Amino acid sequence: MTGDNYPTWVCQACGCKYGRMLNMGMHMSTWHNGTCDICGNQAAVTEPRDFGHLKPEWVNERKERCNGS
Repeated sequence: MTGDNYPTWVCQACGCKYGRMLNMGMHMSTWHNGTCDICGNQAAVTEPRDFGHLKPEWVNERKERCNGS
């Protein structure tokens, strides 16, 4: 599931919370310092695919952040 609003960069906390992959095991990913497109925090971020892509619930967190809740 991708689209114009789908996150490009995800921090570890959001990836673990909203990712579809339960056990990353020996999966390799590339991280850099940036802004998480879900929570808005400055952190080490990677692509959503490194968490098995995202469950639809990520949209709710972004809406709450954008609404100032």
